Amino acid sequence: MHDLVLVSGGVRSGKSAFAESLLLHRYQESWLYWATGRAEDPEMDARIAAHRKLRPPGVLTLEEGFRDLLSSGRLAEGGDLRDSPLLLDSLGFCVLELMEEEFEPWIERFSGVLAGRRATTVIVTDEVGLGGVSGSTLGRRFADRIGLWNQRLAREAAQVWAVMMGCPLRLR
Repeated sequence: MHDLVLVSGGVRSGKSAFAESLLLHRYQESWLYWATGRAEDPEMDARIAAHRKLRPPGVLTLEEGFRDLLSSGRLAEGGDLRDSPLLLDSLGFCVLELMEEEFEPWIERFSGVLAGRRATTVIVTDEVGLGGVSGSTLGRRFADRIGLWNQRLAREAAQVWAVMMGCPLRLR
């Protein structure tokens, strides 16, 4: 695994800003921002707009779904994005996109792409395991999927960070 960094935390914990700072420090504005969120309602549209305003102005933003970009091959060997430092924000939206599908093949495929990348990849993900068990089947399914994917990425990552209340804590 080439230079994989995992940044986890709760909602509004500061994880995206911290992840951006890691890449800005090292690459200035020569990296890609893969924004995976999709607006399904006006409130989410406002959240995405606020995130856009905070992104560094010179960073190229890719607003593509997980399946589409992964299937395009642009991140894999021979792809035009393979050698570019990348911030994926956020894995939670990738999980939501795959909720109705067989999950494991996508995880395997993504891990293979990450293993072949030559550049730094920073993944922002949600930590949902600090609260109680969800009362809904869908909520439990989401928590299980992102929790298992986070564990796998943490095993593959060179660095793992937790961000709480704006304070990053290096776990590895």
